[in-house]
Amino acid sequence: MAGFYQEKRSVQSRDARDRIAVGLPNNVVIVGGGIAGLAASIYLARGGRTVTLFEKRRYLGGRAVTHLRHGYRFNLGPHAFYRGGEGSKVLAELGIPVRGGVPKQSGIALYHDERHRLPTGLWSLWATGLLTAADKWEASKLLLRIRRLKKASQFGGISVRQWLDRNVARTRVRETLEALLRVATYCNEMEKLNAGAALNQLRLVMRGVIYVDEGWQKIVDALHSSAVAAGVNFITSSRVVRVDHDGAVQAIEIGGLESESQTETQSYLRPLPGDSRGTRLAADTVLLAVDPATARDLIGEVSWPPMTPVLLSTLDVALSRLPQPKKTFAIGIDRPLYYSVHSRWAQLTPKGGALIHVSRYGGGDQAELEALLDEMQPQWRDAVVHCRFLPSMTVSNALVPPAPAARPAAVTPIRGLFLAGDWVGDVGLLSDAALASARDSAKAMLAG
Repeated sequence: MAGFYQEKRSVQSRDARDRIAVGLPNNVVIVGGGIAGLAASIYLARGGRTVTLFEKRRYLGGRAVTHLRHGYRFNLGPHAFYRGGEGSKVLAELGIPVRGGVPKQSGIALYHDERHRLPTGLWSLWATGLLTAADKWEASKLLLRIRRLKKASQFGGISVRQWLDRNVARTRVRETLEALLRVATYCNEMEKLNAGAALNQLRLVMRGVIYVDEGWQKIVDALHSSAVAAGVNFITSSRVVRVDHDGAVQAIEIGGLESESQTETQSYLRPLPGDSRGTRLAADTVLLAVDPATARDLIGEVSWPPMTPVLLSTLDVALSRLPQPKKTFAIGIDRPLYYSVHSRWAQLTPKGGALIHVSRYGGGDQAELEALLDEMQPQWRDAVVHCRFLPSMTVSNALVPPAPAARPAAVTPIRGLFLAGDWVGDVGLLSDAALASARDSAKAMLAG
């Protein structure tokens, strides 16, 4: 695909550049070129705003980037797109297609030294040897209740652990349900996670997820193309170092520009008078689509509640062939382990190849993941094309805590300052939260 991993930059005409003159009320600055910043930019540009997006890297996408290695497309660990989630609604509104495969809800349950059919639905639940007859009866009633939940938010005031304590009596049922919730949320801290949010996410998984063809870069590229068509201006390799405000946004300060970006920036974002360096630019509306630590650095002291990041260690492996073609999915019941051959369902590899993610929720060492891969795919080392280990990857910047604790809102007390990201707002988890907060912040700006 042309330009698949190249730096993206929209080339604007002089007339378009002149419209970004300092102080115009329709100007919006977006900091961060991940999927949240990209989605928000499209809403705003289509709504009549002049939008300039700054990204500190040479490429867009953030953690949704896909790396091409020897013809294999590596996402940053295992990614799944949730059908029916808020993210799918946002992309549908923006006209962004999501194409890929829906993996079958079947696999292997790893329980100590035992291996069983993974219970993901009523049929596999009653067929598995993991659970006794009494276990299966309790588990089937619980899964049916979860599937029929119309308002999971009623459990938003308690943690997943508290919900399990109140609703599950049998040990293996509890362990199995906790494992399914862990896969749905990528989170291993059930005592900190909002039960309503987690149960809703499990309901989405029951509907099926999508492994995206050509990796999540395909979504990034589609968002970027739509943003360019809407007139969004992109400035990459540029770092916004501060948002100046005094109850209201006044300007942004830029530092660490590469020479090409410096020229591009100065040509159509005019510095404030008296600033010979050209690094302080007037702005009255700014969206921070960055991680919470970066947002704090840009704003200064803020009174946000404590946020718990969701972490994952992952071994991502490209193979020239799959030694055991039938072993495509497994999760740990007593350990927070995950194994999946994503290329079985999505176009990610050359013909005959395989791309596998072996992960541990919460983080772990490489040896444990290699041992699981040894079991699932013996002789995998003989077929390795490329392999990488990410020891502590941030899957989400903030899990959803039980109420009354909450993630920061998209609209801040500082006039003209908005937030977007997977740590913002009370809607959804992971990419669903990122895209939902992007929509909410953009609509708030357009309505203001």
